[in-house]
Amino acid sequence: MRNSWMLAGALSLALASCGGGADDKAAAGADKTADAACADDGEKLKLTGLCKGRAVNYMNMDASASPQAPDGCEWQVMEAALPADEVLLYRGLVCGRKAAEIEIAGGAERAEVKLIKSAMSDEMPEPFTIGYLYTAEGEPAQAITQRARSVIEDPKEAAKCNARPANIEGWPKDAFVVDTDPKGSNTADGSPVAVCGDLGYFDEGFRFWRAAQDFAWFFDFGQDFAEIDPGSLTIVAKDAEGNWGATDQ
Repeated sequence: MRNSWMLAGALSLALASCGGGADDKAAAGADKTADAACADDGEKLKLTGLCKGRAVNYMNMDASASPQAPDGCEWQVMEAALPADEVLLYRGLVCGRKAAEIEIAGGAERAEVKLIKSAMSDEMPEPFTIGYLYTAEGEPAQAITQRARSVIEDPKEAAKCNARPANIEGWPKDAFVVDTDPKGSNTADGSPVAVCGDLGYFDEGFRFWRAAQDFAWFFDFGQDFAEIDPGSLTIVAKDAEGNWGATDQ
């Protein structure tokens, strides 16, 4: 099964330090010399050889649903090496000379997604977990429901929890939350809603699921701005003809 690469251990998905000019702001892994074939589409990404300006066309994303970058910052297409000759394409936040950097600590069925450098903060005393990556098969809502229920100790409480479309502006259009009410839980006194455990719905935080390419991504950014575009993460690999494309469509 292709998902066995999660056993590979810690992987650095780097959005490296950047400078003030266009070339200086290129992420690590990008060729700072614009290739003639790329013309105005910027540098070639080193792992895939794709032009940075065109690589977005390979992503399974809807840019209209992506969060707006803060003033003075921008989203840039990044790539990171994965085992089995696969590459992760995604958009990361770049603010002047600073860029976000995440790391995935692999496991057999779950990996931690950690922010280890910030584009918006001067210092990070230590990395912190912003989500998890799970193997997942089958219909997205069913796969997400199964994963979320697995960490709830009380079987009766777990059985009440099911994935539903999040339908929240600024989140990916395919985002799900795990909730006890298919129409959306609320409280009579207007207090915060927190249901279905640590992987469930919380109405005062940036917490949701996505499922694609035989994986389920869980994100929990708290109330902070997400420094990666969570709707852009796409795993690509070469086909039999040597062309890059998203895996397991």
